[in-house]
Amino acid sequence: MCVLFTPTSADIVLLVDSSNSLGNKAFPSMKSFISKMISHLTATPNQYRIALSQYSDDLHVEFLLDTYKAKNPMLNYVKKNVVFKGGSVKTGNALREVHRTYFKGPASGRDKERILVVLTSGASEDAVVEPAKTLKSDGVKIIAMGIQDVSPQELQSIATPQFSYKFRTVRDLSISSQNLTKIIEDVIQTDIKLCKSDSVADVVFIVDEGVSKPKAEDIKNFLQNTVSFLDVKKNHTKIGLVTYSSESHVLSLLSEETHKTTILQKIQDFSPREGKANTGAAIKATRQRVFSGSRKAQGIEQIAILITHRPSEDNVSEAAQDLRRAGVTVFTIGIENADYTQLTQIASYPPQQYVTKLTAFSDLPKEAKTLQKKLLNQIQDKLYVQSIRRELLKAGCVDTEEADIYVLIDGSTSIDAAPFGDIKNFLKEVIKMFNIGPNKVRFGAVQFSHDKRLEFELDEYSKTNDLERAIDNIRQIYGDTHIGEALTFMQPLFKRAREQRAGRVPCYLIVLTDGESHDSVKEPAERLRNEKVNIYAIGVKGANEAQLHEIAGSESRTFFVQEFDSLKKIKNEIVQGICSGEACKEMTADIMFLVDSSGSIEQENFLKMKNFMRELVNKSDISTDRVQVGVVQFSGTQHEEFQLDRYSSKSDIFSAIDNMSLIGENTLTGGALTFVGDYFKPPKGARPTVKKILILITDGEAQDEVKVPAKTLRDQDVIIYSVGVFNANKTQLEEISGKCELVFYIEKFDTLKHIEDEIIFGICTLHEECKRIERVDVVFVIDESGSINSSQYQTMKDFMIDLVKKSDVAPDRVQFGAVKYSKEPKTFFYLNQYPTKSEIVEAIQNDSTIGGSTYTAKAVDYSEALFAQEHGGRKSKGVPQILIVITDGDSDDAKHLNDTAKRLRDKGIIIYAVGIKGAKPDELLAMAGSKDKYYYVDTFEGLKNTSVAISEKICGDSKPECEIQADLVFLIDGSNSIKPNDFTGMKDFLKVILDQIDYDRNVQIGIAQYSDRYKREFSLGAFQNKSELDIQIQNIKQMTGTSTLIGAALKQVKEFFAPVRSRRVTRNVQPVLLVVTDGESHDDVAEPAEDLRREGVHIYAIGVGNISHVQLTQIAGVPERKYTVNDFNELKIIKKRLVGDLCKPDVPTSKYKWIRGKFTFQS
Repeated sequence: MCVLFTPTSADIVLLVDSSNSLGNKAFPSMKSFISKMISHLTATPNQYRIALSQYSDDLHVEFLLDTYKAKNPMLNYVKKNVVFKGGSVKTGNALREVHRTYFKGPASGRDKERILVVLTSGASEDAVVEPAKTLKSDGVKIIAMGIQDVSPQELQSIATPQFSYKFRTVRDLSISSQNLTKIIEDVIQTDIKLCKSDSVADVVFIVDEGVSKPKAEDIKNFLQNTVSFLDVKKNHTKIGLVTYSSESHVLSLLSEETHKTTILQKIQDFSPREGKANTGAAIKATRQRVFSGSRKAQGIEQIAILITHRPSEDNVSEAAQDLRRAGVTVFTIGIENADYTQLTQIASYPPQQYVTKLTAFSDLPKEAKTLQKKLLNQIQDKLYVQSIRRELLKAGCVDTEEADIYVLIDGSTSIDAAPFGDIKNFLKEVIKMFNIGPNKVRFGAVQFSHDKRLEFELDEYSKTNDLERAIDNIRQIYGDTHIGEALTFMQPLFKRAREQRAGRVPCYLIVLTDGESHDSVKEPAERLRNEKVNIYAIGVKGANEAQLHEIAGSESRTFFVQEFDSLKKIKNEIVQGICSGEACKEMTADIMFLVDSSGSIEQENFLKMKNFMRELVNKSDISTDRVQVGVVQFSGTQHEEFQLDRYSSKSDIFSAIDNMSLIGENTLTGGALTFVGDYFKPPKGARPTVKKILILITDGEAQDEVKVPAKTLRDQDVIIYSVGVFNANKTQLEEISGKCELVFYIEKFDTLKHIEDEIIFGICTLHEECKRIERVDVVFVIDESGSINSSQYQTMKDFMIDLVKKSDVAPDRVQFGAVKYSKEPKTFFYLNQYPTKSEIVEAIQNDSTIGGSTYTAKAVDYSEALFAQEHGGRKSKGVPQILIVITDGDSDDAKHLNDTAKRLRDKGIIIYAVGIKGAKPDELLAMAGSKDKYYYVDTFEGLKNTSVAISEKICGDSKPECEIQADLVFLIDGSNSIKPNDFTGMKDFLKVILDQIDYDRNVQIGIAQYSDRYKREFSLGAFQNKSELDIQIQNIKQMTGTSTLIGAALKQVKEFFAPVRSRRVTRNVQPVLLVVTDGESHDDVAEPAEDLRREGVHIYAIGVGNISHVQLTQIAGVPERKYTVNDFNELKIIKKRLVGDLCKPDVPTSKYKWIRGKFTFQS
């Protein structure tokens, strides 16, 4: 993320073309441009030193950096002494001579930036790349400005990235002189690596032009500052501009390739216009005429910024909803008399993030920096954070294995068709976050007005797809709003639910309404809550907030949004609330707060920081064996408030936090990170086996180095959350946390309260590669011989129970069976005997040992029968079969062990052998068949750690149910940047993916490779046999190549996919493309990827290492289908998510169509 600096002082050298290419006739205009530049750059005294040189065949030095200190002597020199030279264009030679004359040696520090402004008129007759590269390697920032015959490519090869500009004539160049100061400021910011990749969006300003001339100047300054900051050019940020009063005027379209200087000129030309404030009409015009030419289909963030100073005289609500439904994020800035309610109706949710209210126009220009940070926050959030946090939330909800959830939805007449569609979309998105099943999470729906209609009961649908179809089929009943009666109607439904599941499952009710109830809600809501129903109340528009509180009984379960389309914004909060109970139930952690106490923090904000800590503590289970908390303050020094084991009660921690006082001084965050490291060690109260969490809260830029001390902490398994207010440096926060999703960058301290629940939930549900074993048949073979006492047998049972708890138990997911043995084996329970986790756990817990000898081979042989189809075995359905043998001694029939186990393994049964104490390693190896599948522990207690290792292995063995039929094509990067070992690793990854999706029956495979060229490795369906396909993948040779041309490869890979018109639709075959790359493409990827998606191809993009997130998003079309890892060894981390996404595509799709001038929800 970009960080904003106040421009430092700089040495600026102007290098001006004076060749025959420019010509004597145009030279006076060039001199005029030089004079204007000098005037603008010297507006702030002593900020810049300026030098001037001309060039053609050779360099001609006009004056040096220290020749003049004031504007007028420079301007006099230009007027009297700068004359046309003539000659050829040798820009390369001029760059070398400028380097020798002005910039000899690398920059000595950061106090003075070194900038070269090159003005050229024609193609250079000598090479420019190497001399420009040498200058840049010495820290010189180059701005290249060209006119007439010079090519954009040559300008780009000279300039610092993003800072080349092409103009048609010298006059056009002269117009841009007033923007050079801003360009200088921008080029100083290029040390921030992520500016280029983050600043990609379609941004449209909607500006109320009914202002006075002085106020119009404030608006112009604001717009110019904001646009100058953004990376406006092709394939990066595009700008649209709409002004309005009575009528709307489109000044700039997104569909145009508009240069930044052109946009700035249009802003400069902005003038007031009297008329009414028809804001709704302007918003509608913006959607229809400007965003119609956007890059939304490429996954590019769509942003609108409305600036107004008065209430709208037409309706804004419907137009704003249509704009947001079209995928546009809306910011509103209201000045003077703007109506705050209208601003919130127009803006995206939540208002504290998207609505700004200013008292005077004079406040507007300084608001530009805040908006810049908000925009970059929004763009980065879309690129990196939203999809990751959604995955983390979904993973956290895996622990909510059982729940009964009813939704009570308002179908009254006040709700139009499109908003009713918003409700249905909201419900479908909520359902996708849970594991649906008859013994898992169940959903039911009731619609109400003055009447009630049971849409479907909890036990009616047990699959996500069926639930989604049922929701689509809900038809609105219309009528008045009687919520009290509807709540009473819910009581017998929840009573029946409790009877079905013996009352052991948590119950939830989500109430959605847009109006005030005509009857009392308090008593029926209390009755439901007294029956242990947790109620969430969501109000829209005209809902009565007092009634919502009465329904929910808690402020934390009450939500209010201005419009129905904002429901999707609160989905995560509702889901998080439901899932946090189970996810945080057994949370253990050592949490250290590292609190900025520097001079920039005012007393009021320090109090807000303390309240934030108090709330996080209040939402944690504080005790010596659960959550411990410590606090360190820092500024220029560090101060321990209390270490982790000091307090074991919330009240004591609250008192200690309340007693904290500000230190003042400067901000040495790096030193504080080093200091706090000791607090995660036992002498300071830390516990070795629990999660280690650091929460940094700061409002300023660190004045020392943070990257190394932060990495040292992370290498010691400390997870760092960085919470920074806008004065903080976001790049530093990301360096500290190491992951974007752990950074919370907020506008002001008031926002702290809105991130508390997300941080707590994140701590509860830290990322695991495998949260649950998905789909296997597991049979335990349990040694119950006489050498095992009851305590040891209990440890063995705990081992098995841990594996059962780690699994998604259901007849169509994970099944468990068991055989017990001593001298003779016997069936403990069959795979299809117990369909729920609780039944299996109860059976194991109630078991006891009998004693006897140890005939392991006989038991292994006997266990094969439990995998038979009549006992629940699902080998015919492609479900992996796993046998886990647990023994503590020599086998009395060891001579048969090898042959018996091999026979089972040859039939596809995977055997894990676990030996305790007296077990023989050679016997364990004989059963398992390989060293990675047997485990030996010296004590029964050692089994606890073994269960974690085996569950991870079984996670890898398990396969999801793959519901798709697909033509799956892999497009793999074979360029030089990939090492041979990594290329082999990539091929192995492809084989693992194919093994997971059972392609033998449902999926045809094709592979192509690319670098600076393209090669089809084999066509779809050429090799359908698994072993044959594995061999063909292994035999693929890396093509190598000097560049990465993904765009060209996307065009050619189209050969695999028949046109959508001729595709065999009756087969319901999905065309799927999986692109793997380790670098940024050197050509355009957006158009060819969009072309493939238009043909119905689903594209997934995997980026390894230093990649462009924007390009990956453009390839995939949505961030949800983008996957990134640091190196090829980490590909295994994304295996489960990728396979799950391929097998059950889950990408939000709009059900809205534009019919007769409005959005209509299509079922």
